[in-house]
Amino acid sequence: MVIVTLAAAPAAAHVAPSVDDNNRYLKLTPLGDRVRFAYTVFFGEVPGAGERSSIDANHDGQITDAEAHGFGEKLAAEVGAQIDLEIDGHGQPVKWTIIDVGMGTSTVNAGSFSVDLVAWLCLPTVRGTHRITLRDHFRIPHAGETEVKVEDSPGVTITSAHVGPADDPSYDFRFVGLGGPLADDGLALAFTAGDKATVTADGACTAATTSPPGSRQKIIAYSIGGFVVLMTIVGFILRRIRLR
Repeated sequence: MVIVTLAAAPAAAHVAPSVDDNNRYLKLTPLGDRVRFAYTVFFGEVPGAGERSSIDANHDGQITDAEAHGFGEKLAAEVGAQIDLEIDGHGQPVKWTIIDVGMGTSTVNAGSFSVDLVAWLCLPTVRGTHRITLRDHFRIPHAGETEVKVEDSPGVTITSAHVGPADDPSYDFRFVGLGGPLADDGLALAFTAGDKATVTADGACTAATTSPPGSRQKIIAYSIGGFVVLMTIVGFILRRIRLR
């Protein structure tokens, strides 16, 4: 088992803020036992300035870490509630393990800032082939650009990834405005995690096992069946002995 540390870097650390729009950036990184799901909301200069005044709860002109984190938790709850996620055909809630609000400056009289969210999506089985469907219904105000990116990791092969009719060989999809294919059709992702795919030892995805779904139940059923057959044979032999 491999221990790996993945930094809580934002989904779109390379982009610049917009002036009038709020952008969002989603990134999924499949591993051997989970998928790292990063979600960044980047508030533009103008809407960011408007949000800052509401974040400053005590109206002292400065945004404390507690005030910023409170805003981040509220946004995280709103985003998580609007994401429909299925892994191998089973629904799974999104639970953010990292909520990082990057204000840049604590003063209220400023503009853009970002909120970075990270969740670990546990796979039902370690490694193997998996499918994920993700739909995002979050109605971001002053919606600008939405980018959805899928990246592989060591030992993982992306079989297919598309958002509705959009099929980019680089697995990097961009849309503008509210809703759109990400809300309607959603991201459909298929990948295979091989023997060398990273499996972490932090206990976050303890439900995953190396056995395929249903195999444990099959083993138990086969064991019971074998026991019944064995007892039948033993009973038959004992009856033959008594008849002699």
